[in-house]
Amino acid sequence: METRSSMEAYHAQSSQLEGDLNAKGEVKVDDGQLAIDGSLEATTVSVDKALKIGGNARADDFDVGGVLEVRGTISGKKVDVGGSFKVQGTADVEEVDVGGTVDIAGQVKSTKLDVGGMARIGGGEVSKDVDVGGKFESTKPLKFSKIDVGGLATLVEGGEGGDIDVGGKFESKADLSFNSLDVGGMASINGNGKGVEVDVGGLLRVSGSLTLEKDLDIGGRAYIGAELRLDSLEVGGSMEADQIIAQKSIEVGGDLKTIKGTKGDTVELGHGSRASGPIVARKVSVGHGGQIEDVYADTLAMEHGSRARNLYFREGVIEAGVHVEGEVLYTDTIEASPDVKFAKPASKVNDLPRAPL
Repeated sequence: METRSSMEAYHAQSSQLEGDLNAKGEVKVDDGQLAIDGSLEATTVSVDKALKIGGNARADDFDVGGVLEVRGTISGKKVDVGGSFKVQGTADVEEVDVGGTVDIAGQVKSTKLDVGGMARIGGGEVSKDVDVGGKFESTKPLKFSKIDVGGLATLVEGGEGGDIDVGGKFESKADLSFNSLDVGGMASINGNGKGVEVDVGGLLRVSGSLTLEKDLDIGGRAYIGAELRLDSLEVGGSMEADQIIAQKSIEVGGDLKTIKGTKGDTVELGHGSRASGPIVARKVSVGHGGQIEDVYADTLAMEHGSRARNLYFREGVIEAGVHVEGEVLYTDTIEASPDVKFAKPASKVNDLPRAPL
């Protein structure tokens, strides 16, 4: 076991050092490993197999072929590790490139985090890219520009930033603000979400409210615990929210369930869709076999076999087999098939009831 303090450079094969190692130049270990009880400071560090540091580590560049472990903090410009990178403290490194796994218990301050396998960090900020091939987790709030994960991504205490692209499952266990959220499978936010646009292939679940500047596109189902406010909505399956407010179109293939109601410029419900809560729009279209409650529309089209409670519109077309359980009030025209079942005769009025939204 050697003891080293300050020197110009350090070149060796496998060795273990007591105390600190301070080198003004490079530290290089060929075909071996280096273990230091204390701290390490150098300009560049190159170790073929493993580098283990008991204290803090500081260098411009770290290049380790196998394992890099730091019990304290690490700072530098670049860390390049072929296998695993583990830090018990904080990491202030501009670029981190690891082929296998990363485990940083403290906060991270970096421009780029590129990991081939799995990465876990203690929050902080990555100003450019987080690129992880397998699984990514941030245990504390994270500021980011882009998150790109092939499998599973979890933000334990939420975060704020730019684009999120996850191939499998994404979960934020607290409030999240973002630019775009693109998830191939399932996405969930335990709290409120605020962003520009969301595209999820499977299931979206938000326990609080979700506010988007543009679109929400869901291949499967979506559940929003509070209000959904956005530009346009397209859901292939079912949609559930306390209230939905869209500036443009709302298109739901399956069931639409709200408590306070749905409002958009146009609302289109698919075949067999069941809707609860009032619907308010310039144009409403209900597919055949659909079931709705109260509708307030400028123009209304109900396909054959659909059902409604109360209908209020300027002009409407009601096809054969439609059943209206309540009242039908209109101000301009109605085209109704002879076998439409009205609980009460449709009435032309000067003014329609005020819409609840």
